[in-house]
Formats: sequence, structure tokens, C-alpha cells
Amino acid sequence: MPRVAYNDSALTVWQGSDALQFIDGLSSNKMIDMVEGEMRQTVFTSSQAKIIDLATVFHMGAFLAVHSHHSQLTELLNHVSPRILNQDVSINDATSRNQFCIEYECSNSKIGSFESVEGITHGYVGEGYSLLIASIDVECICEDDIKFFHEWRIQNEVPWNKHEIHQKNHPLSAGLAHLVHPSKGCYIGQEVLARMISRGRQGKKFVRIKNGDVDDKFVTTHGEKYSLAIVREPRQ
Repeated sequence: MPRVAYNDSALTVWQGSDALQFIDGLSSNKMIDMVEGEMRQTVFTSSQAKIIDLATVFHMGAFLAVHSHHSQLTELLNHVSPRILNQDVSINDATSRNQFCIEYECSNSKIGSFESVEGITHGYVGEGYSLLIASIDVECICEDDIKFFHEWRIQNEVPWNKHEIHQKNHPLSAGLAHLVHPSKGCYIGQEVLARMISRGRQGKKFVRIKNGDVDDKFVTTHGEKYSLAIVREPRQ
């Protein structure tokens, strides 16, 4: 199965008895019921429901390992750190000690879980791809060309960071509606997203289009024949 380096990765370690509840209160997916050995994605959003970062949370038992994106790490930490207050939560950056890959075109039967194989942690994110994390002293070869991965994403309509998943978008328009829990309680940005869902209107939507079908300014990932785009919903 092909692998491609995930260079814009960050890995932080969240510890403390309140860590899981803290993430739950600041992001779009229901996290509070996670158990050891489980992996779940969620979206940290602003008060306007714009994406701050997509995070993949690994429940390691004694701590949470949180994969996010290096280009947004400072903003993410600036967003969450002042809100710790008196809660039992500490966050440490472990990015420099690790390497990151995406393995795709795979058949995952254990979505939402992870396991270690020859020193490499395989997080089974979706049916067709996995997030791989390994210490820098472990051999983890990721040699595939990024353009082939993007073609695969287009075919399978998988949104990606800095393409569809962007700070100017909200999760519903970026192909991340499955990470917005429908009955979860209050979190930052929840009121805006709930209003969009209740009205059945989100302003924009994530689509796969044939090249030339929409104005190029709406295209988020360019492919050879098809592309991904975020377009405005038609007025009703």
C-alpha cells in the first residue's frame, strides 16, 4: 500500500484527569466517552465556528496523544491554553521526536482504533487510509508522490488540511459534517453550527466536480480530470 509523508504534522501529549473532558468542551465531536485503545477525530472551532484545526486523538490510557497540524499548532495552543484555568490538564509538544505518514488505498476493518506494528502506530482513520506515527529512530518509509495521493483523495472525496480543511471554512462546508456530533452539548462554535443544521443551510458545500464545471476560485484540490471544490449552495 502506498505511503506519503505527512509533513505538516504536530503531536502533542495531553495529560491530567480533565484532559478528555477539556477536549470535549472545545471541539465538535463527542469525545468524553472515549476509552483506551480508541482513536477519534474532532474539530476545534472558533466562536464563529470556523476551523482552528482538525485533531486526531489517540487514547493511550494514562494520556492522550493528539495529532494536529504544525502550521496551526501555535493558534491551537493559543486557543486552548488560556481555557485550562484550574483544570487538571497539561499539554506538551512531542512533534520533533516523531515522524508521520499517510498510508492509503487500504482496507481498514478497525476504523476508530489503533495498533502498533513494528514500532509504528497505525491509526485507522477511514475505510481507505490510516495515519502512521513513529519515533524518529524507527524506519518508516514514505516515498509515494503527493500528487498520486491527492488524485486518490479526489476520487474518494477525502478533504485535507490547507485544501478543504481551512480556517476560512466551517466543518460542515469542508466535508467534516461527520465530526459534528448531532446531539452533543455546548462547545465553542456549537450554536452557529446547530443553527446551520436546524435551518438546513450551511452557505457552502464540499463537492467533487469535473474540471471546468465551476470557477477555478472555488477549487480546493486540482486533479487531472476531476477536482474538489467548496461551492456556494444555490439560493432557495
